[in-house]
Amino acid sequence: MSLSPDFKQRVLAAAAAAPAPTRGQTLKTRLWLFAAAAAGALAIFFLEGGVRASGRPPLLVALTSLGTSVIGGTGLYFLFTPRGRSALRRPPAWLLLSGSLALAAFLLWKVGWSSAFGLTQAWPDRQGFRCLRLSLVIGALPLFAALVTWRRTDPLTPLGTGAAFGAGAGLATAALVDLWCPVAHLPHLLLGHVLPIFILAAVGAVIGWRILGVRRR
Repeated sequence: MSLSPDFKQRVLAAAAAAPAPTRGQTLKTRLWLFAAAAAGALAIFFLEGGVRASGRPPLLVALTSLGTSVIGGTGLYFLFTPRGRSALRRPPAWLLLSGSLALAAFLLWKVGWSSAFGLTQAWPDRQGFRCLRLSLVIGALPLFAALVTWRRTDPLTPLGTGAAFGAGAGLATAALVDLWCPVAHLPHLLLGHVLPIFILAAVGAVIGWRILGVRRR
């Protein structure tokens, strides 16, 4: 792929605008921000009641949360790792496929095991809005950390990178919210557990397009 001279000049100007931090400094900043985001997410989680096993056998809680964690971790790997030896992020179609497969696997795992225990019935007082709110609040923290620490570092695919950050934050949050929520009714899961991932991905794409790319002069 050839780059226009004007684009190259903008990239070089942005790189020369301020001294670039060392790799160690960048890594340290990212670790601190993600540690703060994780601490904030856990604080919100426990303030909202923490793990809720009421109405669910402990074995079911362990199975669904473990499966959700593995699925989310696998999705994060494919969303964030570059392609091969290239430093470029994977193509948008690959990111979309990875996120879609992770969501489908999450639903199948959650509903499948809950159905085996006979616990997929609707809860009239839990349509999914509380889980939607909790997922967005918790997921916003790692998304913010990722966007801040990667700002002005992706001149080629800032929109796709931001969307990947949002989807990754949503997948990570899903594992935590699964420990909190005992409901496995499919409409509830779609509203409270899956929709937040799409919302965070959309927010990440919009903000990523604004702050991850090279600033136009």
